[in-house]
Amino acid sequence: MADSAVTSNEAGVPHEVASVGNLVVNFDNFHVSVDNVPVFLSFQEFELLRALLTNIDRVVSTDALTRAMWHDTGHTFVRRLNVVVHRLRAKLAGSQPYQIESVRGRGYGLVHVA
Repeated sequence: MADSAVTSNEAGVPHEVASVGNLVVNFDNFHVSVDNVPVFLSFQEFELLRALLTNIDRVVSTDALTRAMWHDTGHTFVRRLNVVVHRLRAKLAGSQPYQIESVRGRGYGLVHVA
């Protein structure tokens, strides 16, 4: 399960940070790191990661993900989602022990891989 914490920055402003394994995501400033190395994500990649982290260790349907990201569903949006998943997987390749897994005909999940 994702460890989520609300901490304060130097100015005392609270921000939310999620940590799963060696993956750390700051939802307020959009900073992501794997093994303390910054990972630069596009807006769509970050929103996909947010949806997967919100449902950690669960498969999220492609319809739910396309609705969350583009407020629509359908074949065109599923193809877009596949491309975004591919790019995000490449950028989070060093993430352990959680990785993006696909379940054919169902969707995607950020799941613990033994």
